[in-house]
Amino acid sequence: MKTGVMILAAALLCASACTMFQKSAGQEQPTTPQREAANVVFYTFPDIPVPKELTLQRERSFIYETPHLKAGVLVLTGNVDMASLETYFKTNMGKNGWRFVNSYKYGDVILNFAKDDKTSTVRMTRDPFKSTVEIWVGPIGGDETAPTAAKDDGFK
Repeated sequence: MKTGVMILAAALLCASACTMFQKSAGQEQPTTPQREAANVVFYTFPDIPVPKELTLQRERSFIYETPHLKAGVLVLTGNVDMASLETYFKTNMGKNGWRFVNSYKYGDVILNFAKDDKTSTVRMTRDPFKSTVEIWVGPIGGDETAPTAAKDDGFK
């Protein structure tokens, strides 16, 4: 009798585990990126394209957001060639309205872009096993950040 109960319990456990696995495998997992295209993913910033081969490192990334400003850094890693990353960002940032400003190269590659009221710096590094890309986005400083002049209250 004990053997029959044990076999029945094992069969039920196996059947419920299989059913649970099939349900979870059939469900579409929510994606982290906000928007995807051919070989492009967008994280947080809808105008900053990222190649699908790179994986977002959430623990090393941060975003600061107010009603009028979104800034921060995205850190991504993947096994992608540095020259192809440079070409990718120069091409795809331009397609998203960014203007290439300048670059620095020697081991690491740093690309600077500007757009309307913000800037973006893309820093690419390589170790023997992976590339790391840091994408910094921030506002362009100017008169709009200066405090307004005090009202003349008649005192000198």
